Amino acid sequence: MQFFQYIFLKRNWATDKGPFSKTLSTLATSKEPLWLLIFPEGTVVSDVTRITSKKYADKVGLVDHEHVLLPRSTGLHFCAGSLHKSVDYVYDLTIGIEGVRRGQFPEEIYTLRKIYFEGQYPRNIHLHIRKYAISEMPEDEDKFTEWLRQRWIEKDALMEEFYTKGRFTGYESPRTVPMKLNSVFELTQIWYFIVPLVPIMWYFSNYLLNHSSIDNIKDGREIFFCE
Repeated sequence: MQFFQYIFLKRNWATDKGPFSKTLSTLATSKEPLWLLIFPEGTVVSDVTRITSKKYADKVGLVDHEHVLLPRSTGLHFCAGSLHKSVDYVYDLTIGIEGVRRGQFPEEIYTLRKIYFEGQYPRNIHLHIRKYAISEMPEDEDKFTEWLRQRWIEKDALMEEFYTKGRFTGYESPRTVPMKLNSVFELTQIWYFIVPLVPIMWYFSNYLLNHSSIDNIKDGREIFFCE
């Protein structure tokens, strides 16, 4: 997460605003290409978050969605305002995962165990992408909030379509992009950051073990290792 420059938050705007503003200011002035990924819902859909979304909808007088959670506009509005001079577009992605039926949750269907040890994973992932010029998005916070809510109403309709028809329709140029390895050596990339840590962890483990054993012998105590 550090290597990809994740922005760590405490989910409290009074606390997060300062560090968030500082990070966005740095990104806005950076000469490097920028992709900022944000989830306005703040979490994934589950039985618990569905209840939370419903309570929030009742509190503010809104109709809750069936397939997506109600979005929170503060973070995205702040990002758009901070980066409007350095970012041209906002891309709106709606994701449909094959094998997940209406009322089911992807993280429960495709667990890490099923993916890595049982070979069960989605054969296709559907992306519905819309592009908005950041200069045309509302600057007023209340208008922006309403604009975002309308997008989420459309997202809920898109997910209804996906669960009914098994795909997103209504776009002009659907594309199928095969996902495959260019080389088997690409699999080794996941170990790049782990391999250098192995000798370091080995050294410190032996160091702690040896010194702990010496100290315990001096104190007349024993260490038992159970397998």
